[in-house]
Amino acid sequence: MSRERVFTSLQQAAYILNLAAVCLVAGSMAYSIQAVVDAMEAEAFLELVRVRPWKPQTMLATALICYLCLVFLSCLGQLWEHKRRALRNTVMVLEMLFCIGATVAMNMDYNGLVLLVVADMVRGQKGSKQKVVLGVAIVGLYTIVNHNLTGAYFNMIPWEQFLTAYGASTQAFLRGTLSVFSSMNLVLFILYMTMLIQGEYRERERIQNLNDQLEEANQKLKEYAAEAEKNAEMRERNRLAREIHDTLGHALTGIVAGIDASLTMLDIAPEAAKQQLMKIGEVARQGITDVRRSVSKLRPDALEKFDLERAVTKLLEDTSAASGAEITFDHQVTPLKFHEDEEEAIYRVVQEATTNAIRHGHATKIHIAISKVGQWLTITVKDNGTGCGAVEEGFGLKHMQERLELLNGSLSYDGRDGFWIEARIPIRWGEEYG
Repeated sequence: MSRERVFTSLQQAAYILNLAAVCLVAGSMAYSIQAVVDAMEAEAFLELVRVRPWKPQTMLATALICYLCLVFLSCLGQLWEHKRRALRNTVMVLEMLFCIGATVAMNMDYNGLVLLVVADMVRGQKGSKQKVVLGVAIVGLYTIVNHNLTGAYFNMIPWEQFLTAYGASTQAFLRGTLSVFSSMNLVLFILYMTMLIQGEYRERERIQNLNDQLEEANQKLKEYAAEAEKNAEMRERNRLAREIHDTLGHALTGIVAGIDASLTMLDIAPEAAKQQLMKIGEVARQGITDVRRSVSKLRPDALEKFDLERAVTKLLEDTSAASGAEITFDHQVTPLKFHEDEEEAIYRVVQEATTNAIRHGHATKIHIAISKVGQWLTITVKDNGTGCGAVEEGFGLKHMQERLELLNGSLSYDGRDGFWIEARIPIRWGEEYG
């Protein structure tokens, strides 16, 4: 059985038990007064108690109505347990008033109803300040409904005086029954409070466990953040190395090849050598611009100024002019709109492949083709360079592969007949247009 169901069962038992006690006390008092009136002994009874009691019907009705209102407010308070504090406090004040009303109707001879109000007050109050106010309210309520304190001051008639209208055996039965009701009510209250304290203790344990878990999660998050920062630093180093390699390496390769060609032509054709050097200067300046942009996390300058097709064409024209290599570009793809990282990857693959062909393969002819099949873009670079039997992945090939893997692409190559490279990229946001 769940904790809430146990609480509900204990409260229902307390409601029924206190209803029986109210009926016993108020009913026996009302019956006693009616019996005295019927026996024409009212004068003698008044001399004994010296206080005029309430009418029997008024006494019984007031006690029952006030008690039923108290039970209703108690149930309502549980439904509104998580409502605004002012609303809860209003319900508690009304509970106290109806408790006092029912107790006064019974001449303060039964104060078991206080335990019902106290149980509701303890359950509904949170925090140290509220508990101080709760303690003061409980002491005040118990003082008000105590017959020996307040009842004697207001000349309330003791229940024992009403029992004189009954026989000795009936008196003993009524006293014993009320004693049993009071004891059972106290036992139910103790059980209720015990479970309430245990529940609060378990709730504190649960909150502490949650706090410990949260602290552990925060620690792990800090460790993860530190690790992520290290990984980000490593990725940034790799990115900068890749960018500088792609830009500066490409520019220097073109410059070296161009200078070698200029040296060859210097004595034969000085004017042609001069033009060659001017082209080399343009390539060098473009390389410096790209290096600056790479360090600043920007795209290649050509992609900033032109669309992808024009940027690749200009790249190949500049490379051919600087190195003297014959470069052909077979563009078989309908113009596409690519995402920026796709455009940059295509540009860098073409750039790195041509740079490797000139630098390592000493190629004089390079053929580049871009085609599209389905949602895959294929970039093929073939040169007539020296090639190699066993290809060792250098900085350039690794960086090409890293770029393609970031786009879920792939890289293939073969160096047995010149050098051949094929890069495949899935087109994620490619959109054809006329």
